[in-house]
Amino acid sequence: MAATIVLTAHCGRLTETGRQLVMRLGESAPTQCFDIKDVLSVIEAVARFARDVETANPGASFEVTTRVVAGRKPRGFDAADKADSFGGPAFLRGDVDASALHRRLVDPSAAVAAVAE
Repeated sequence: MAATIVLTAHCGRLTETGRQLVMRLGESAPTQCFDIKDVLSVIEAVARFARDVETANPGASFEVTTRVVAGRKPRGFDAADKADSFGGPAFLRGDVDASALHRRLVDPSAAVAAVAE
């Protein structure tokens, strides 16, 4: 059975004590919906979305979060999410200062639309 997930890119950075993420209320962050059938398709969706966000935001430091919004979570979803197995933190950087927390990420779909105009 398929489920629908929403992926969201949040500004952040790696520090010596862990990771810092910014999740602002009322401000939009790049998001995209995907239909998934298993944990592998979640990993593939996260990788694709993160590459698109990185292309639209060169040099940005961000993490991709995953949320199921419809359907049933695939078997192993919660365990993989807890273990960061989807790859969401892979685009967090440790070589950036606190200004990375104040960056507004461009939504990849908006960047594509702007180029097409």
